[in-house]
Amino acid sequence: MLQLISEIFSFKLVSNLFLFIGLLFSCQNEIYFKNAYCIENVNVIDPLDGLKKGMNVVIKGNKIHQIGKMEDLKLSPKNKIIKGTDKYLIPGLWDSHVHFYFDQHLALHMPELFLSNGITSVRDTGGAFHYVDSIRQNALKHPKTHPRVKIAGPLIDGNFNVYNGSVLPELSIRTKDVSESIAETEKLVSMGVDFLKAYEMLSPQQFEAIAAVAAREKLRLAGHVPLSMEITHAISLGLNSLEHIKNLELEAVTNSDSMLIERRRMLQNKSHLSGRLLRANIHRAQKQFAVNNISPDAYQKILDTIKKYNSYQVPTLSIYKVPIYKIFREPFWRKSFELLPKSTRDEWKKNLLGSNDKINPDQKKFSDWIQKTTGAMAKAKIPLMAGTDTPLGYLTPGFSLHYELELMVESGLSELESLVTATYQPAKYFRMEDSLGLVKKDFIADLLLLSENPLDNIANTKDIFAVIKDGNFIDKSSLEQLQKKVSEGLTVSTLN
Repeated sequence: MLQLISEIFSFKLVSNLFLFIGLLFSCQNEIYFKNAYCIENVNVIDPLDGLKKGMNVVIKGNKIHQIGKMEDLKLSPKNKIIKGTDKYLIPGLWDSHVHFYFDQHLALHMPELFLSNGITSVRDTGGAFHYVDSIRQNALKHPKTHPRVKIAGPLIDGNFNVYNGSVLPELSIRTKDVSESIAETEKLVSMGVDFLKAYEMLSPQQFEAIAAVAAREKLRLAGHVPLSMEITHAISLGLNSLEHIKNLELEAVTNSDSMLIERRRMLQNKSHLSGRLLRANIHRAQKQFAVNNISPDAYQKILDTIKKYNSYQVPTLSIYKVPIYKIFREPFWRKSFELLPKSTRDEWKKNLLGSNDKINPDQKKFSDWIQKTTGAMAKAKIPLMAGTDTPLGYLTPGFSLHYELELMVESGLSELESLVTATYQPAKYFRMEDSLGLVKKDFIADLLLLSENPLDNIANTKDIFAVIKDGNFIDKSSLEQLQKKVSEGLTVSTLN
């Protein structure tokens, strides 16, 4: 009996010893990260790799310091830990088509509206340089509380510029000839724009000269297809970001040559119209006809050319659908106005009093065609970027980008493909794909922590638990407080 007791005691001693050694070994594998915080057991959605469950993510400084499976990257309880169970981590979102200068009062609050809605980067596609640059510089000074801002400065337009400040805001520069186009482009380059934007009233010679400067300086050239040209020509010269799919349809017909001749005749402007009216007359004469008479062969040739030159497309689906379908009258859209500062909110509500539910069938057909073309581009693997044109068209800054993603899915993209348009593709466009746009080690920690899975429903991008900007963790309560301050007009931090 004594021997049996001795054996049992020895067995328990050895077992406890092994258990102690195992626990000790386990504890030694647990890592403590100084001056960092960890998101534990989170579902990571990477734009390239898709969903990865049960991940630990370590944020240190402004970077993703470590990322790994829970069983491989064991966290010491000494760490500052944020529970990520049943949550989803995605890269911060981009709105790749915004205009700060369009409403300069609202612009004072737009950075906060973007950030509180999970938009950590924006691309401003046209406005007076010194104004939009002041917003960019302020963002550079405050990277942890302001979205990243990329700017083109003013649109570079032709002799009859559209946005000349008379009726529409002065978003553009008038250039009367090639020498002026080159001089103004060179000036913008010297001031340090992030990309260039060409506009609709340029001659082919002016556009070619601007494209040559962009190529020499290794700058992206965004814009609309000039009405004096066809899209395949503009793409071949270097239009590597087409906004709104603008004027693509004018070449997608069998009689595109005669239509081009007629546009060039109208562009002589013998009636001395303003650029705004001249452009409107040309669109009125040809746009709807083209959509009603699309040639499948001509259409396919255009898509093939865009694919060949890897030209990015920014459909801005919401700037068509929201006004045309009168989405702005819907309760969910009107509710988004509560995010706006009071003066803007009151102005938008007043302007909408005279609106009705009637939908123009031609405009509806055009909006539907834009969505169909977006789906065709996605199927052809043409790079797409999500942009809205906010604050035009009653598109609430920040909020409208989430609707844009929903429209991308409605157009035929998968949820993951839709996320790519607002994360990885914009980073790649600005040649930042080695540091931004993915949930990856050593990448900048611009991230979004969601309460629901956006791969189940893209609308879940709106269910934000926290925003991480340049490593700064901003929880839901802080985001709600920020939105409240904006609605009360208390945040005016954009300009110096």
